[in-house]
Amino acid sequence: MSLLSQRSLKYLAVGLVGLWRLSLAAPIPLEGTKNTRDLGGMPVAGGHLRSGCLYRSGALCFATEADVEKLGGLHLRTVVDLRTDHEIEKDGPDRITLDENLRLPMSAYHGRGAEAYRSLVLQNPQVLREFFGVLARPESYPVIYHCSAGKDRVGILTALLLDSLGTPRSLIVDDYLQSQRNSPKLEVHEEWLQEVFEAVDRSGGTVPFLAIQGIPAGQLEQIRNYLTEAD
Repeated sequence: MSLLSQRSLKYLAVGLVGLWRLSLAAPIPLEGTKNTRDLGGMPVAGGHLRSGCLYRSGALCFATEADVEKLGGLHLRTVVDLRTDHEIEKDGPDRITLDENLRLPMSAYHGRGAEAYRSLVLQNPQVLREFFGVLARPESYPVIYHCSAGKDRVGILTALLLDSLGTPRSLIVDDYLQSQRNSPKLEVHEEWLQEVFEAVDRSGGTVPFLAIQGIPAGQLEQIRNYLTEAD
């Protein structure tokens, strides 16, 4: 690739980040639960994510009565709770009841920061299989998925999903960093998320990586067909 082409791609990626930021839906304002937002509008290969289908969030155990009422207006059908048993014992269960309330405990077996991300992405194949399985079923939607702060485990699953759909990585990183813009006290670092991309790239790409985890390409195509629409 020529130097001119490389520069053109770089400027295009920067421009996409700017456009995505300008069009980024504001966080859904809740009283107790933080970092809740619709992923609708995020660019993917050939189009964008549908609005009103997929939401990422912090823990719903902190939702107030007003929050529960506001979330009810989203007509959610499935909630996926990624917290561990210990976290639920400490902070309490989700405060919303839907058609499907699923628990997929996602644990880091060792380390902190980048090391924890490496553990999370490589040592939770069952969680990955079940999460992508939920997204492959049209009857699951709208879906909201959350961990505790809505940045680490949710950030990893979001990165894998968006990467599999062809979202530029600059935009995936920007969405990850949006958690800190939503809640300035949250700690997020781009190099932590790079652990996800490195794991994917070592396997030859997102589709091969997810196949190793037991997620077939056909299932990813089902997700694409339902969750995305052409520009």
